[in-house]
Amino acid sequence: MSQKIEIINIALRLIVKTAVLAAGFSGRARKRSLKRLAGMDIYEKDKELIFLRDKITQLQTQVSILQKALKKQNNKKRYTIREKLFILCYMEAFQIPRRRVTEHLGIARSTLYRWLKNIEEKAQAVVPANITPAELAALVWQITKANEGWGRFRIANQLKLLGVFLSASTVRNILNRPEPRKTPSKAPKPKQTEDKTEARSIPAWYPNHVWSIDTTIVYKWGLLEVHVCVIIDHFSRKIMAAVPLEGPNAGWVINAMDEAIEKYGSPKHIISDQGSVFISEAFAECLKNNNRIKHRLGAIGKKGSIAVTERANKTLKYCWLKRVPIIKGIDHLHDLCNEFQVWYNSWRPHMSLDGNRPDDVFFGNLPERPAPDANSVPTEIETRYFRQARITGYRLKKAG
Repeated sequence: MSQKIEIINIALRLIVKTAVLAAGFSGRARKRSLKRLAGMDIYEKDKELIFLRDKITQLQTQVSILQKALKKQNNKKRYTIREKLFILCYMEAFQIPRRRVTEHLGIARSTLYRWLKNIEEKAQAVVPANITPAELAALVWQITKANEGWGRFRIANQLKLLGVFLSASTVRNILNRPEPRKTPSKAPKPKQTEDKTEARSIPAWYPNHVWSIDTTIVYKWGLLEVHVCVIIDHFSRKIMAAVPLEGPNAGWVINAMDEAIEKYGSPKHIISDQGSVFISEAFAECLKNNNRIKHRLGAIGKKGSIAVTERANKTLKYCWLKRVPIIKGIDHLHDLCNEFQVWYNSWRPHMSLDGNRPDDVFFGNLPERPAPDANSVPTEIETRYFRQARITGYRLKKAG
């Protein structure tokens, strides 16, 4: 109806515009004396006439187009609700099949099916059968507040480890809705910090097949640099070592390497960047003495070759140590790195592992995938609060 009124208004404006142009021209003509009109140049008269004829032709074309659109809209029949119900009752009373509705009543079958679909949708219950339980929504909010850097995919993977099937889109919808009662009214919006697959991934086919090693810098007391050596297994993404170093030299890196090998065994390959520590003779001797580990150097400027370790460094610095107010010394940093290893390996779902934990993949204890209809909160959930980083981990008790 509003479209129809708008078309009529446009047509009226065009008609008024034509009348104003004509009136203006006639007014100008009246003001001119016959003597002046007779004295006008013939070329000026021709220009004026050509201009007015073109303008009138344009306006006539626009009016014609609008008239056709209005006529076409008027020909399109719209049935009221009463007429639709009458047609359906008529078909039911005289047993007219749906496939012959066009023959009997002149109505397209697609139109009839659209009517019936609308009736069926309105007849459904107001509350859908697959509505998310309130206690599950509360658990999603609880996990979000305890791990404010997590995105919807990581939260869905955490729920999968707890035996609850919830898609990432459902998690997003829960977080977009108001928070359930008996919880704070506001919660920090989760940032998208999902792990991205590195551009040049290094293949690893079993645990201890490929390790990568790197050092990163953190600050104790907010001022003094401390190097941390991080070693990670490519297959399981398990942190094999996260050790603060007394100094940035090969001796301390070799000590961290020896501790990791003593605890988990030696890998077949190890990848590092081309830092002076890793291309030293002492580091090469260490690899030779531990079952002749094959050393591979990452390409300069190609971050994909050591991206797994770089991503672990980023998680250590920005998802763990950044939540600690201040690092009070080397012993405090040792405790923080040990807790980080426990949280990263045993509690945190990893995006590159389809939401599984690194320890589950490394030791071959993968949990069963929850059923699609598993939307109830389990009772045997185990939680652990990492006080210094203010992060809460969740898992099933039987998984521990």
